[in-house]
Amino acid sequence: MRVLLVRPPRRDVRDAGLAVPPLGLAYVAASLRAAGHAVDLIDAFVLGWSWERFEAEMARQKPDVIGLSAMTPVADVAARAAKLARPHARHLVLGGPHPTAVREAVFDEMPELDAAVVGEGESVAVALLAWWAAGSSGSPPPGVLAPGQPFRAAVEAPDLARLPLPARDLLPMGAYRYLFATRPGFATMITSRGCPFRCSFCDKSVSGSRWRARQAVDVVDELQELKERYQIGFVNFYDDNFTLRRSRVAAICEEILSRGLDIEWKCEGRVDGVDLPLLRLMRRAGCRTVAYGVESGNADTLALLRKDVTLDEAQVAFAATRAAGIRSLAYIILGAPGEGIAEVRQTIAFCRSLQADYVQFSSLVAMPGTPLFLSHGGGQAEQGARNPLDSDAHRAVISDLPPEQLQALLREAWLGFYLRPRPLARLLGDAVASGSMNEAWRLGRALSRWVAA
Repeated sequence: MRVLLVRPPRRDVRDAGLAVPPLGLAYVAASLRAAGHAVDLIDAFVLGWSWERFEAEMARQKPDVIGLSAMTPVADVAARAAKLARPHARHLVLGGPHPTAVREAVFDEMPELDAAVVGEGESVAVALLAWWAAGSSGSPPPGVLAPGQPFRAAVEAPDLARLPLPARDLLPMGAYRYLFATRPGFATMITSRGCPFRCSFCDKSVSGSRWRARQAVDVVDELQELKERYQIGFVNFYDDNFTLRRSRVAAICEEILSRGLDIEWKCEGRVDGVDLPLLRLMRRAGCRTVAYGVESGNADTLALLRKDVTLDEAQVAFAATRAAGIRSLAYIILGAPGEGIAEVRQTIAFCRSLQADYVQFSSLVAMPGTPLFLSHGGGQAEQGARNPLDSDAHRAVISDLPPEQLQALLREAWLGFYLRPRPLARLLGDAVASGSMNEAWRLGRALSRWVAA
Protein backbone atom coordinates (compact mmCIF):
# COMPACT_ATOMS: atom_id res chain seq x y z
CA MET A 1 0.00 0.00 0.00
CA ARG A 2 0.98 3.63 -0.50
CA VAL A 3 1.01 5.23 2.94
CA LEU A 4 1.27 8.90 3.79
CA LEU A 5 1.94 9.75 7.43
CA VAL A 6 1.37 13.40 8.28
CA ARG A 7 1.92 15.82 11.11
CA PRO A 8 -0.66 18.55 10.39
CA PRO A 9 0.11 22.28 10.21
CA ARG A 10 0.09 24.54 13.23
CA ARG A 11 -3.33 25.48 14.54
CA ASP A 12 -2.33 29.08 13.92
CA VAL A 13 0.71 30.52 12.16
CA ARG A 14 1.58 32.25 15.45
CA ASP A 15 1.66 28.93 17.33
CA ALA A 16 4.77 28.78 19.53
CA GLY A 17 5.02 24.99 19.59
CA LEU A 18 8.55 23.58 19.61
CA ALA A 19 9.84 22.44 16.22
CA VAL A 20 10.90 18.93 17.24
CA PRO A 21 10.66 15.81 15.05
CA PRO A 22 7.47 13.66 15.10
CA LEU A 23 9.35 10.67 16.47
CA GLY A 24 6.30 8.40 16.87
CA LEU A 25 5.34 8.80 13.22
CA ALA A 26 8.95 8.16 12.18
CA TYR A 27 8.95 4.87 14.13
CA VAL A 28 5.68 3.78 12.51
CA ALA A 29 7.01 4.78 9.08
CA ALA A 30 10.09 2.60 9.58
CA SER A 31 8.00 -0.42 10.62
CA LEU A 32 5.59 -0.05 7.70
CA ARG A 33 8.48 0.32 5.27
CA ALA A 34 10.13 -2.79 6.68
CA ALA A 35 6.84 -4.63 6.04
CA GLY A 36 7.02 -3.70 2.34
CA HIS A 37 4.79 -0.64 2.12
CA ALA A 38 5.68 2.51 0.20
CA VAL A 39 5.79 5.21 2.87
CA ASP A 40 6.12 8.99 2.84
CA LEU A 41 6.12 11.26 5.89
CA ILE A 42 5.22 14.95 5.78
CA ASP A 43 5.86 17.27 8.71
CA ALA A 44 3.62 20.17 7.69
CA PHE A 45 4.09 21.69 11.15
CA VAL A 46 7.81 22.32 10.91
CA LEU A 47 7.63 23.17 7.20
CA GLY A 48 5.25 25.98 8.03
CA TRP A 49 2.53 24.82 5.64
CA SER A 50 -0.83 26.54 5.51
CA TRP A 51 -3.99 24.46 5.79
CA GLU A 52 -4.68 25.20 2.13
CA ARG A 53 -1.35 23.72 1.11
CA PHE A 54 -1.94 20.72 3.37
CA GLU A 55 -5.27 19.96 1.66
CA ALA A 56 -3.77 20.47 -1.80
CA GLU A 57 -0.96 18.01 -1.03
CA MET A 58 -3.43 15.37 0.19
CA ALA A 59 -5.39 15.82 -3.04
CA ARG A 60 -2.23 15.56 -5.13
CA GLN A 61 -0.89 12.41 -3.49
CA LYS A 62 -4.15 10.46 -3.03
CA PRO A 63 -2.45 7.60 -1.11
CA ASP A 64 -4.12 4.38 -0.06
CA VAL A 65 -3.70 5.29 3.61
CA ILE A 66 -3.30 8.59 5.43
CA GLY A 67 -2.07 8.25 9.02
CA LEU A 68 -2.26 10.95 11.70
CA SER A 69 -1.26 11.06 15.34
CA ALA A 70 -2.62 13.18 18.17
CA MET A 71 -2.11 14.08 21.78
CA THR A 72 -5.24 15.31 23.56
CA PRO A 73 -4.22 19.01 23.71
CA VAL A 74 -4.06 19.11 19.90
CA ALA A 75 -6.91 16.71 19.12
CA ASP A 76 -8.77 19.57 17.46
CA VAL A 77 -5.88 19.98 15.01
CA ALA A 78 -6.02 16.26 14.14
CA ALA A 79 -9.79 16.54 13.69
CA ARG A 80 -9.34 19.40 11.23
CA ALA A 81 -6.69 17.45 9.34
CA ALA A 82 -8.91 14.35 9.22
CA LYS A 83 -11.79 16.34 7.73
CA LEU A 84 -9.57 17.81 5.01
CA ALA A 85 -7.80 14.52 4.26
CA ARG A 86 -10.89 12.30 4.16
CA PRO A 87 -11.78 12.75 0.46
CA HIS A 88 -8.25 11.97 -0.67
CA ALA A 89 -7.48 8.51 0.78
CA ARG A 90 -9.08 5.09 0.81
CA HIS A 91 -8.28 4.64 4.51
CA LEU A 92 -7.78 7.19 7.29
CA VAL A 93 -6.27 6.20 10.65
CA LEU A 94 -5.32 8.02 13.86
CA GLY A 95 -2.82 6.90 16.49
CA GLY A 96 -1.15 8.38 19.56
CA PRO A 97 -2.11 9.19 23.14
CA HIS A 98 -5.53 10.70 22.37
CA PRO A 99 -7.27 7.69 20.79
CA THR A 100 -5.49 5.44 23.28
CA ALA A 101 -7.02 7.41 26.15
CA VAL A 102 -10.53 8.10 24.86
CA ARG A 103 -11.01 4.86 22.88
CA GLU A 104 -14.30 4.64 20.91
CA ALA A 105 -15.20 8.25 21.73
CA VAL A 106 -12.63 9.30 19.14
CA PHE A 107 -15.09 8.34 16.38
CA ASP A 108 -17.61 10.82 17.76
CA GLU A 109 -14.92 13.53 17.65
CA MET A 110 -13.60 12.48 14.24
CA PRO A 111 -16.27 10.57 12.29
CA GLU A 112 -14.05 10.64 9.20
CA LEU A 113 -11.74 7.97 10.68
CA ASP A 114 -11.78 4.36 9.48
CA ALA A 115 -9.68 3.16 12.41
CA ALA A 116 -7.60 4.23 15.39
CA VAL A 117 -4.54 2.62 16.93
CA VAL A 118 -4.39 2.06 20.69
CA GLY A 119 -1.01 1.96 22.42
CA GLU A 120 2.38 1.66 20.75
CA GLY A 121 1.73 1.74 17.05
CA GLU A 122 4.57 0.04 15.21
CA SER A 123 3.37 -3.58 15.05
CA VAL A 124 -0.32 -2.65 15.29
CA ALA A 125 -0.07 -0.41 12.21
CA VAL A 126 1.50 -3.24 10.21
CA ALA A 127 -1.29 -5.62 11.26
CA LEU A 128 -3.95 -3.01 10.44
CA LEU A 129 -2.73 -2.56 6.88
CA ALA A 130 -2.60 -6.33 6.41
CA TRP A 131 -6.23 -6.52 7.63
CA TRP A 132 -7.30 -3.84 5.19
CA ALA A 133 -5.39 -5.52 2.35
CA ALA A 134 -7.26 -8.76 3.11
CA GLY A 135 -10.61 -7.00 2.74
CA SER A 136 -11.20 -6.24 6.43
CA SER A 137 -12.51 -9.77 6.96
CA GLY A 138 -13.09 -10.83 10.55
CA SER A 139 -12.42 -8.71 13.62
CA PRO A 140 -9.77 -5.99 13.56
CA PRO A 141 -6.30 -6.96 14.77
CA PRO A 142 -5.47 -6.48 18.47
CA GLY A 143 -4.80 -2.83 19.24
CA VAL A 144 -7.09 -1.53 16.47
CA LEU A 145 -10.32 0.39 17.07
CA ALA A 146 -12.78 0.30 14.17
CA PRO A 147 -16.32 1.75 14.23
CA GLY A 148 -18.86 -0.87 15.24
CA GLN A 149 -16.22 -3.59 15.66
CA PRO A 150 -15.14 -5.41 18.84
CA PHE A 151 -11.86 -4.23 20.32
CA ARG A 152 -9.07 -6.49 21.55
CA ALA A 153 -6.07 -5.06 23.35
CA ALA A 154 -2.62 -5.80 21.97
CA VAL A 155 -1.11 -8.68 23.91
CA GLU A 156 2.51 -7.59 23.95
CA ALA A 157 4.36 -4.30 23.70
CA PRO A 158 6.97 -4.05 20.93
CA ASP A 159 10.45 -5.39 21.61
CA LEU A 160 12.52 -2.19 21.50
CA ALA A 161 15.64 -4.09 20.46
CA ARG A 162 13.90 -5.33 17.30
CA LEU A 163 12.28 -2.11 16.15
CA PRO A 164 13.89 -0.47 13.12
CA LEU A 165 15.33 2.97 13.77
CA PRO A 166 12.96 5.86 13.07
CA ALA A 167 12.71 6.77 9.38
CA ARG A 168 14.46 10.09 9.81
CA ASP A 169 15.45 10.07 6.14
CA LEU A 170 11.81 10.96 5.42
CA LEU A 171 11.99 14.06 7.62
CA PRO A 172 13.56 17.50 6.99
CA MET A 173 16.15 16.93 9.70
CA GLY A 174 17.87 20.24 9.05
CA ALA A 175 14.68 22.13 9.91
CA TYR A 176 14.35 21.11 13.56
CA ARG A 177 15.36 23.43 16.38
CA TYR A 178 15.24 23.34 20.16
CA LEU A 179 15.68 26.50 22.17
CA PHE A 180 17.49 24.78 25.05
CA ALA A 181 19.97 23.00 22.79
CA THR A 182 23.61 23.94 23.17
CA ARG A 183 24.67 23.14 19.59
CA PRO A 184 23.13 23.29 16.12
CA GLY A 185 21.77 20.13 14.57
CA PHE A 186 18.91 18.78 16.68
CA ALA A 187 17.21 15.39 17.04
CA THR A 188 15.14 13.42 19.53
CA MET A 189 15.57 9.84 20.70
CA ILE A 190 13.82 7.23 22.82
CA THR A 191 16.02 4.82 24.80
CA SER A 192 13.28 3.36 27.01
CA ARG A 193 9.51 3.21 27.23
CA GLY A 194 7.13 2.94 30.13
CA CYS A 195 7.36 4.27 33.68
CA PRO A 196 6.71 2.31 36.90
CA PHE A 197 5.95 5.37 39.03
CA ARG A 198 2.40 6.36 39.96
CA CYS A 199 2.06 10.12 39.38
CA SER A 200 -1.67 10.85 39.28
CA PHE A 201 -1.48 13.39 36.43
CA CYS A 202 0.80 11.45 34.09
CA ASP A 203 -0.61 9.90 30.92
CA LYS A 204 0.93 6.45 30.53
CA SER A 205 -1.81 5.11 28.29
CA VAL A 206 0.51 4.47 25.34
CA SER A 207 3.71 3.04 26.82
CA GLY A 208 2.30 1.72 30.10
CA SER A 209 3.84 1.16 33.50
CA ARG A 210 6.30 -1.59 32.61
CA TRP A 211 9.70 -0.05 32.00
CA ARG A 212 11.53 -1.44 28.96
CA ALA A 213 14.96 -0.22 28.00
CA ARG A 214 17.42 -0.54 25.15
CA GLN A 215 20.99 -1.67 25.76
CA ALA A 216 23.75 0.91 26.00
CA VAL A 217 25.50 -0.19 22.78
CA ASP A 218 22.23 0.02 20.85
CA VAL A 219 21.58 3.52 22.20
CA VAL A 220 25.03 4.81 21.31
CA ASP A 221 24.88 3.20 17.87
CA GLU A 222 21.86 5.41 17.15
CA LEU A 223 23.61 8.46 18.60
CA GLN A 224 26.56 7.78 16.32
CA GLU A 225 24.31 7.49 13.28
CA LEU A 226 22.66 10.80 14.17
CA LYS A 227 26.06 12.45 14.42
CA GLU A 228 27.57 10.96 11.26
CA ARG A 229 24.55 10.77 8.92
CA TYR A 230 22.58 13.83 9.96
CA GLN A 231 25.26 16.08 11.51
CA ILE A 232 23.37 16.20 14.81
CA GLY A 233 25.06 18.12 17.61
CA PHE A 234 22.38 17.94 20.31
CA VAL A 235 19.88 15.19 21.22
CA ASN A 236 16.86 15.39 23.49
CA PHE A 237 16.14 12.01 25.09
CA TYR A 238 12.35 11.75 25.30
CA ASP A 239 12.25 8.86 27.79
CA ASP A 240 9.75 9.33 30.61
CA ASN A 241 12.62 8.70 33.02
CA PHE A 242 16.06 8.36 31.47
CA THR A 243 17.76 8.00 34.87
CA LEU A 244 15.57 5.17 36.18
CA ARG A 245 18.36 2.57 36.26
CA ARG A 246 21.66 4.04 37.35
CA SER A 247 23.79 1.22 35.92
CA ARG A 248 22.30 1.66 32.45
CA VAL A 249 22.87 5.42 32.45
CA ALA A 250 26.47 4.82 33.47
CA ALA A 251 26.90 2.20 30.72
CA ILE A 252 25.54 4.60 28.07
CA CYS A 253 27.91 7.33 29.26
CA GLU A 254 30.92 4.99 29.30
CA GLU A 255 30.07 3.80 25.78
CA ILE A 256 29.88 7.40 24.53
CA LEU A 257 33.24 8.16 26.12
CA SER A 258 34.92 4.99 24.86
CA ARG A 259 33.97 5.87 21.28
CA GLY A 260 35.04 9.48 21.64
CA LEU A 261 31.59 10.51 20.41
CA ASP A 262 31.28 14.29 20.57
CA ILE A 263 27.58 14.94 21.05
CA GLU A 264 25.59 16.86 23.66
CA TRP A 265 22.24 15.95 25.14
CA LYS A 266 19.35 16.58 27.52
CA CYS A 267 17.32 14.03 29.45
CA GLU A 268 14.42 13.72 31.91
CA GLY A 269 15.00 12.41 35.42
CA ARG A 270 13.56 12.17 38.91
CA VAL A 271 15.11 14.01 41.82
CA ASP A 272 15.49 10.72 43.71
CA GLY A 273 17.29 9.06 40.79
CA VAL A 274 20.55 10.99 40.52
CA ASP A 275 23.67 11.60 42.58
CA LEU A 276 26.79 13.70 42.12
CA PRO A 277 29.13 10.94 40.80
CA LEU A 278 26.55 9.87 38.20
CA LEU A 279 25.87 13.46 37.16
CA ARG A 280 29.59 14.14 36.76
CA LEU A 281 29.87 11.08 34.50
CA MET A 282 26.85 12.29 32.51
CA ARG A 283 28.47 15.71 32.12
CA ARG A 284 31.67 14.15 30.76
CA ALA A 285 29.58 12.14 28.27
CA GLY A 286 27.85 15.24 26.90
CA CYS A 287 24.84 15.81 29.16
CA ARG A 288 24.14 19.53 29.32
CA THR A 289 20.61 19.68 30.83
CA VAL A 290 18.50 17.48 33.09
CA ALA A 291 14.77 18.18 33.43
CA TYR A 292 13.14 17.24 36.72
CA GLY A 293 9.46 17.00 37.58
CA VAL A 294 9.58 19.02 40.79
CA GLU A 295 5.89 19.93 40.45
CA SER A 296 5.43 21.72 43.80
CA GLY A 297 7.02 23.28 46.85
CA ASN A 298 4.18 21.99 49.04
CA ALA A 299 4.26 18.53 50.58
CA ASP A 300 0.45 18.18 50.47
CA THR A 301 0.40 18.86 46.73
CA LEU A 302 3.18 16.32 46.13
CA ALA A 303 1.03 13.78 47.98
CA LEU A 304 -2.01 14.64 45.81
CA LEU A 305 0.11 14.24 42.68
CA ARG A 306 1.59 10.97 44.04
CA LYS A 307 5.13 12.06 43.23
CA ASP A 308 6.69 9.93 45.98
CA VAL A 309 9.57 12.40 46.40
CA THR A 310 10.35 15.00 49.05
CA LEU A 311 11.28 18.66 48.95
CA ASP A 312 14.64 17.80 50.49
CA GLU A 313 15.36 15.33 47.68
CA ALA A 314 14.66 18.07 45.16
CA GLN A 315 17.10 20.43 46.90
CA VAL A 316 19.81 17.75 46.94
CA ALA A 317 19.30 16.83 43.27
CA PHE A 318 19.43 20.43 42.02
CA ALA A 319 22.52 21.16 44.12
CA ALA A 320 24.25 18.05 42.73
CA THR A 321 23.27 18.95 39.16
CA ARG A 322 24.70 22.43 39.64
CA ALA A 323 27.89 21.03 41.18
CA ALA A 324 28.33 18.67 38.21
CA GLY A 325 28.20 21.61 35.78
CA ILE A 326 24.86 20.54 34.25
CA ARG A 327 21.94 22.89 33.75
CA SER A 328 18.61 22.08 35.37
CA LEU A 329 15.03 22.49 34.18
CA ALA A 330 12.21 22.36 36.75
CA TYR A 331 8.67 21.45 35.75
CA ILE A 332 6.31 23.21 38.18
CA ILE A 333 2.53 22.98 38.64
CA LEU A 334 0.76 25.94 40.23
CA GLY A 335 -2.73 26.03 41.75
CA ALA A 336 -3.40 22.32 42.27
CA PRO A 337 -6.52 21.49 44.33
CA GLY A 338 -6.04 22.61 47.91
CA GLU A 339 -3.66 25.42 47.00
CA GLY A 340 -4.47 29.07 47.62
CA ILE A 341 -2.42 32.15 46.81
CA ALA A 342 -0.04 31.58 49.71
CA GLU A 343 0.71 27.99 48.67
CA VAL A 344 1.30 28.99 45.04
CA ARG A 345 3.73 31.71 46.11
CA GLN A 346 5.43 29.21 48.40
CA THR A 347 6.07 26.99 45.36
CA ILE A 348 7.42 29.95 43.38
CA ALA A 349 9.77 30.79 46.26
CA PHE A 350 10.83 27.14 46.54
CA CYS A 351 11.62 27.11 42.84
CA ARG A 352 13.87 30.13 43.27
CA SER A 353 15.63 28.36 46.16
CA LEU A 354 16.46 25.43 43.87
CA GLN A 355 18.45 27.82 41.65
CA ALA A 356 17.09 26.10 38.55
CA ASP A 357 18.48 27.34 35.26
CA TYR A 358 15.12 27.00 33.50
CA VAL A 359 11.57 26.60 34.79
CA GLN A 360 8.30 25.70 33.11
CA PHE A 361 5.33 26.81 35.20
CA SER A 362 1.94 25.36 34.33
CA SER A 363 -1.54 24.75 35.67
CA LEU A 364 -2.85 21.26 36.45
CA VAL A 365 -4.80 19.41 33.78
CA ALA A 366 -6.40 15.98 34.12
CA MET A 367 -5.71 14.20 30.84
CA PRO A 368 -8.11 11.40 29.84
CA GLY A 369 -6.85 8.05 31.09
CA THR A 370 -4.96 9.42 34.10
CA PRO A 371 -5.84 8.65 37.75
CA LEU A 372 -6.42 12.38 38.28
CA PHE A 373 -9.02 12.42 35.51
CA LEU A 374 -10.86 9.52 37.13
CA SER A 375 -10.82 11.12 40.58
CA HIS A 376 -11.47 14.77 39.64
CA GLY A 377 -13.30 14.58 36.32
CA GLY A 378 -12.36 16.59 33.26
CA GLY A 379 -11.75 19.91 34.97
CA GLN A 380 -13.10 23.28 33.89
CA ALA A 381 -13.02 23.12 30.10
CA GLU A 382 -13.12 26.88 29.65
CA GLN A 383 -10.59 27.61 32.38
CA GLY A 384 -8.18 30.12 30.91
CA ALA A 385 -5.14 29.54 33.12
CA ARG A 386 -2.30 28.48 30.86
CA ASN A 387 1.34 29.23 30.14
CA PRO A 388 2.71 30.63 26.86
CA LEU A 389 3.79 27.15 25.71
CA ASP A 390 0.46 25.37 26.27
CA SER A 391 -1.00 24.06 23.02
CA ASP A 392 -4.52 23.17 24.23
CA ALA A 393 -7.44 24.68 22.36
CA HIS A 394 -9.41 24.50 25.63
CA ARG A 395 -7.38 23.84 28.75
CA ALA A 396 -9.36 21.80 31.32
CA VAL A 397 -7.68 23.08 34.48
CA ILE A 398 -8.25 21.58 37.93
CA SER A 399 -7.90 24.22 40.64
CA ASP A 400 -9.71 25.77 43.59
CA LEU A 401 -8.54 29.22 42.52
CA PRO A 402 -10.62 31.41 40.21
CA PRO A 403 -9.28 31.32 36.63
CA GLU A 404 -8.32 35.00 36.61
CA GLN A 405 -6.40 34.68 39.86
CA LEU A 406 -4.53 31.56 38.76
CA GLN A 407 -3.66 33.20 35.44
CA ALA A 408 -2.29 36.22 37.30
CA LEU A 409 -0.14 33.94 39.47
CA LEU A 410 1.20 32.13 36.40
CA ARG A 411 2.19 35.48 34.86
CA GLU A 412 3.83 36.48 38.13
CA ALA A 413 5.84 33.25 38.15
CA TRP A 414 6.97 33.38 34.51
CA LEU A 415 7.84 37.05 34.44
CA GLY A 416 9.43 36.97 37.88
CA PHE A 417 11.73 34.15 36.82
CA TYR A 418 12.64 35.02 33.24
CA LEU A 419 12.64 38.82 33.24
CA ARG A 420 16.00 38.90 34.97
CA PRO A 421 19.38 39.54 33.35
CA ARG A 422 20.88 36.08 33.92
CA PRO A 423 17.99 33.93 32.59
CA LEU A 424 17.53 36.25 29.60
CA ALA A 425 21.22 36.11 28.77
CA ARG A 426 21.22 32.32 29.12
CA LEU A 427 18.26 31.92 26.77
CA LEU A 428 19.77 34.29 24.22
CA GLY A 429 23.07 32.40 24.36
CA ASP A 430 21.28 29.08 23.83
CA ALA A 431 19.32 30.48 20.89
CA VAL A 432 22.52 31.62 19.21
CA ALA A 433 24.43 28.39 19.97
CA SER A 434 21.64 26.13 18.69
CA GLY A 435 20.63 28.23 15.69
CA SER A 436 17.18 28.73 17.22
CA MET A 437 16.75 32.48 16.91
CA ASN A 438 13.52 32.06 14.96
CA GLU A 439 12.11 29.84 17.72
CA ALA A 440 13.24 32.36 20.35
CA TRP A 441 11.52 35.15 18.45
CA ARG A 442 8.34 33.07 18.09
CA LEU A 443 8.37 32.27 21.81
CA GLY A 444 8.99 35.91 22.65
CA ARG A 445 5.99 37.00 20.60
CA ALA A 446 3.83 34.28 22.20
CA LEU A 447 4.94 35.42 25.65
CA SER A 448 4.12 39.04 24.78
CA ARG A 449 0.63 38.10 23.55
CA TRP A 450 0.10 35.94 26.64
CA VAL A 451 1.12 38.74 29.02
CA ALA A 452 -1.10 41.23 27.22
CA ALA A 453 -4.15 38.94 27.09
